[in-house]
Amino acid sequence: MLILLAAACTEYDLVSGPVDVDPGEVVDCGFTRVEGTAFYRYDCNPVFTSTGEDWAPTIDNTTFLVTEVMGHPFYQLWYTGTPSDGEMGDYGLGYAVSAEGTEWEPHPQNPALSESDEDAWDHSSMDAMQVVWDPASEQYVMLYQGLNESQGNLGLGVATSADGIGWARYPQNPVLDLTAAQDGLSGWCWPLGLSLGSVTGFTGYLAGVERGGEACEVYALDAADITGWSPRDDKVLPAGDPGDFDEMGFISLATAELDGEELLFYAGFGDWVQNGRYQSSNEHFFGMARKEDGRWRKEPGPIPLNMTEEGDVVGVGARKVGTRIHLWITDRYDDVSGVGYFLYDPRAAAREDGAE
Repeated sequence: MLILLAAACTEYDLVSGPVDVDPGEVVDCGFTRVEGTAFYRYDCNPVFTSTGEDWAPTIDNTTFLVTEVMGHPFYQLWYTGTPSDGEMGDYGLGYAVSAEGTEWEPHPQNPALSESDEDAWDHSSMDAMQVVWDPASEQYVMLYQGLNESQGNLGLGVATSADGIGWARYPQNPVLDLTAAQDGLSGWCWPLGLSLGSVTGFTGYLAGVERGGEACEVYALDAADITGWSPRDDKVLPAGDPGDFDEMGFISLATAELDGEELLFYAGFGDWVQNGRYQSSNEHFFGMARKEDGRWRKEPGPIPLNMTEEGDVVGVGARKVGTRIHLWITDRYDDVSGVGYFLYDPRAAAREDGAE
């Protein structure tokens, strides 16, 4: 622990609270505003495509945490890697850290978690990971969607880690059968978000499908502890109308608060592709919503942060750092899956527009 003695620093002003550092002053490249928006694209995207690790030449899914250490942000990234793009099985979970969110250092002990046994419920894939640090149990908790393609199993899994590096699957996985109907729903799709509960336990979001429907819409998810996860059947955010970019629902979302306003950033999709015993989402684009009177209200979209015309946005991470929201968007860059870095900075946009 570092201790600052105020008596020895009389010529300096001591400022409490987090340091609001302009990202443009600490990273290698600048940011360019996305026209007509308050979003800024990092000029050296992508910031993460592959670590050069033999086990993970292709990056599939990602999830992020940002923690303040001595007032400065510390960035953590978990990712699944596969030998070739789109190949089922033979996956691993990797861990990397960054001091500024653009340069990532993989851990030498990767993969942190490898594919399960052939008969296991999650043998084929590990997707849609969501991670939170739980101070009550002093461990990281991860939710993920697991699939065994040959058996037709699709479930919600939990893994835990004391240090973010070595992970253990919960022995009673899956904690939820995503194919099981509940009340007015025919089944579930994948986890969409995870955070600590206001008092204890966990809260988050899960994508679910109404009976007779096709869209993966947003529902609340609660758990008193890692042993029991209970999705609610009250819809939090509906899919778009026919013809909208998100008419088939959502595959990733992240929430953040800025200047007292609650914001939701998401990847929505517009089509399904049939792949034998399962179907996969297609045509993914970026959107956002604001909370008004307790309900999420979508902004017109899609918001043009996608890197391909087809739309390949599959993951969104968002964290407030100082007076901005930092976003990491998993997309395709030159036909390679990777992560782009963005800022949501309405104050800067207002200054540029002469509104401040």
